[in-house]
Amino acid sequence: MACGVLIALSGALAAFIFNAVYARGWIDLEVYREGGAAVLQRTSVYDLIVGENRLKFTYSPFAAMLFTPLALVGMEVSVALWVLISILALEAVIWILIGRTAVKSRSRRTTHTLLVVIAILPLYPVTLTLWNGQIGIILLLAIIVDLTHGKKKWRGIGTGIVAGIKLTPLIFIPYLLVTRRFRAALMAGLGFLGTVILGFLLLPADSRDYWGGAFFDTQRVVAGQDADFFNQSLRGMLMLMTGSWPAVPLWLALCAVVGTGGLLVAAWTAKKAGELAGITACAIVGLLVSPVSWPHHWVWCIPLLVLWAQRAQRVDVTLEKVGVGVLWFIFFLPGYIALATLLIYPSHAGMWLMSLTGSYVLSGFLALLALAVYFGRIDWRQRRHGLGDA
Repeated sequence: MACGVLIALSGALAAFIFNAVYARGWIDLEVYREGGAAVLQRTSVYDLIVGENRLKFTYSPFAAMLFTPLALVGMEVSVALWVLISILALEAVIWILIGRTAVKSRSRRTTHTLLVVIAILPLYPVTLTLWNGQIGIILLLAIIVDLTHGKKKWRGIGTGIVAGIKLTPLIFIPYLLVTRRFRAALMAGLGFLGTVILGFLLLPADSRDYWGGAFFDTQRVVAGQDADFFNQSLRGMLMLMTGSWPAVPLWLALCAVVGTGGLLVAAWTAKKAGELAGITACAIVGLLVSPVSWPHHWVWCIPLLVLWAQRAQRVDVTLEKVGVGVLWFIFFLPGYIALATLLIYPSHAGMWLMSLTGSYVLSGFLALLALAVYFGRIDWRQRRHGLGDA
């Protein structure tokens, strides 16, 4: 109990400091509030134009209904509560990840959790999630709890509901099928379908607009820009690199290869390294093949870093420890440099900046490749020894 109170108080303190430092921002949270307000006022959610950046509501009608409580309180209260909940969710994720190791003392586990949170908070995807008032860390926690700690007969339904809020977690349904957890895949599908049906029952016009094509309109997400330096997906990189090339067919071909191969690697990872590792690998696949993956979508760098750090400590290999440090640096500095360049010196945004902004895509791809090579070598050695024994 004391450990939980300490973590909660630390989260409250971190939220207070964050609000004090970042007095402006919260552009996505403002969109959430306006979406909730549109539901209450019975106006079209998908006709909204919010703020100076002229942002549109890109989530499902079900998500808009969930955001209605935000419209009942002021923006200041919404910001304070949202940042606090997000930081508590971050602490909960780290607590679960730390629990994989042999940390038996709750006080020691609490200390480790808080130290890791301090190391994770400065990472650009995490800071940007908090600054924009994004929902990513909360959804990350929901998926991890559902697929690793939920009751077996209900496992998957929480992930399906999360996918009903934000579509990218749909990648976990084929992952569950590949790992032969058919009941969990079915529950995820039913959970997702339930959110769609609820949307049509309560917001039929908005549901027709969204599922009739708005959900696939990337122009709503990128605010009219086909190529964006901040789109950390395969499509985003191709749009910057290809110029006049046929980017869409190439993107679809890459998605087929990376998606299929990546899901097999994720299933392999789950079998060899545990469920949390498999979930993380699957999430990386989803980020790569998604049409748009903003830097704040890459909060899945949190379990990636923590799990790798735990392995590096366990095997005590210097090269792996250096690798963890390099990965932490990649998710820390390049995003801030890219943001500062585009805001202060936009004329300097050239190919070198693209290499910075593409670092997430490269890191995710290399992580999947490394997992495939590593487990492939293990299986090859086992087969070779088996043949030798025979």
